[in-house]
Amino acid sequence: MLKALHQALAGKPWLQLLGLSFIVSSIGNGLTYIVIFSELIRLSVPAASLAIAYVLSTAPGLIGSKIGERFSRQGNPFQILIAGECLGLLGLAAPFIAVMNGSVALFFVAQSISAFTLGMTFPAISKIFKTGLSEKELPAATALETLIFACNVIFGVGLGLILLGHISVITLLFIDLGSFAVALILLSLSKSQFRQSFSVVSVSGAKVSWRSISGTQRRAMLLLPLLACAGAPAMALLPSLVPATFSAREAQSLALALLFARSLGQLVGPLILNPEKFEKYSNSNLLMLGCLFIFIACYGLVPLMPSQYPALMLIFTAHIFSNVVASLAIYALLRKFDEDLVPGAMAKSYRWQMIVTSVVSVGAGYSAQYFGVAYALYLFSGAGFALIVVLSFSGHGLKQKSAAFRSE
Repeated sequence: MLKALHQALAGKPWLQLLGLSFIVSSIGNGLTYIVIFSELIRLSVPAASLAIAYVLSTAPGLIGSKIGERFSRQGNPFQILIAGECLGLLGLAAPFIAVMNGSVALFFVAQSISAFTLGMTFPAISKIFKTGLSEKELPAATALETLIFACNVIFGVGLGLILLGHISVITLLFIDLGSFAVALILLSLSKSQFRQSFSVVSVSGAKVSWRSISGTQRRAMLLLPLLACAGAPAMALLPSLVPATFSAREAQSLALALLFARSLGQLVGPLILNPEKFEKYSNSNLLMLGCLFIFIACYGLVPLMPSQYPALMLIFTAHIFSNVVASLAIYALLRKFDEDLVPGAMAKSYRWQMIVTSVVSVGAGYSAQYFGVAYALYLFSGAGFALIVVLSFSGHGLKQKSAAFRSE
């Protein structure tokens, strides 16, 4: 995959600048993420509040994806990316005030703004890749897309873990501010280097109708929501999975380290795939089920670990396999839909994913208060995996019509 990525980047200044802009932006986003969750852990908020924070880091993307989808079909999607960075820059006011006042509500607002802007980027970046790259380059584009969004945490989380405790959280947020400014410059340069023309599509021409698309297109649109069904409860409960034998200080350090291990696994996942076999892999239900089983098994063992190092390795391994599924899901969407429909298909699949994420994460968070974190994880992720198995072998979820997602 690294060779395919190098070939896709070679001779495409716009793609190099685009990738660099997201990496720079990721430093700031990851720092904000560390600030928010370290402060929430320091304030000893309950597991339900941590789950809500996780939901708010994703759910507002529903609205953002609608806006991104609409403007991507009407004009240059680079403008959506630039607008998202500008909004993120303005949204830093929320965590600044939250840190000074200790306001949990404002930390939630900060998470919501970040999720909203992320939702805007999904349809925009999918159209940029579909227009600017050949079909042969789509596996590399898929890996780059998943790497970009993994980098939204990993670089900043790594830097945040190193700096946390050595400099103030306010200073971390000022570094975030600078990263947004640099990312805006790089995005503008990338836009000026992009030579292809984007098509302008009417509302009817860009609408993705569940009744009119093929079975393989339906399957492609359902992969991300099904991944969330099994994976979202585990990820929402991740900061609370620290074994009870750890002290408060050890628990805070390990919770943040687990978040870093998660992002590192997400970064590595796409790189282990052979780009020449993406088409075969993306059509394999057994591969998806195997990856999700390993993901859930790794998470289920974390509360039983006697020390931090096995727990970190388990989370790292879990997210290698979850992002294999995510990469193949994104590839399927880019491959199965043409340029006019891909923003709508990507946005709709993303919204379904966010709806599933919100429901199961909140349910898992509140169940954790009554049954314990480990049992909530086993219940919700286990039930999600069982549902995917049933849908896979019945053929109604992945290859036939799905009543649950018949209409939005």
